[in-house]
Amino acid sequence: MCSKLKLSAFKGVRKNYSNLFFAAVLFLTGCSMTFPVPDEKNQTILIIPVETRQTLRHFVFTLDISIEDSANNKIVHHQIEPNPKMLFSYNTQLKPGKYKITEMIRKAKPGFKLGGKKKRRPEMVKGISEFQLEKGKITIIDKRFLFQQPKPTKKGMQSKGMGMKGKVDAAERVQEQLKRKAERKTEQKEMREQRVRFVQIVDLDESFKTKLMEELKEVENFEKWK
Repeated sequence: MCSKLKLSAFKGVRKNYSNLFFAAVLFLTGCSMTFPVPDEKNQTILIIPVETRQTLRHFVFTLDISIEDSANNKIVHHQIEPNPKMLFSYNTQLKPGKYKITEMIRKAKPGFKLGGKKKRRPEMVKGISEFQLEKGKITIIDKRFLFQQPKPTKKGMQSKGMGMKGKVDAAERVQEQLKRKAERKTEQKEMREQRVRFVQIVDLDESFKTKLMEELKEVENFEKWK
């Protein structure tokens, strides 16, 4: 569990998202994660269950979700980075009130691409009920985000067989590019046949709930919240 807590999925804050605040007050003391103490600044904690099935290399995308305040339609953007060692993402910037998750969009990490020629548009989120955040309480939504990962298609990525400092002749580069292209087509075909989706919203079953609660109970200050 120590390694799970060290490898937090929440890294950095993008300049485009001035309101984005994930992994709020995250302190790493030894191998422990710490939730903020409930006060006037940190009034609620929203827990978003996350399951990551990583079968092919490293994840090359993050997921941005839009959380809408039902009272005034104000949108808060929250970013989730798939991580097999974390079972949840959390947000402490939301005030008490009713909210709903309205949209989600996958975004490629720098140096990678997600495929497709058209500009990626947000996808409407269905199946997650409106939820109530209460002061001093932790709220866990009743669904989980399931991530599955295709092989990355990083532009200019070199294989292990290529020489130091790019010293490889043109013929070998062409052969390597053709090989990688064929591999991607094969994998994409297999994923289509298996009906694999990169991001799915699925039920929060009892088995996952049990594992999630076990992980949450190891977070410092968890017991200070209701």
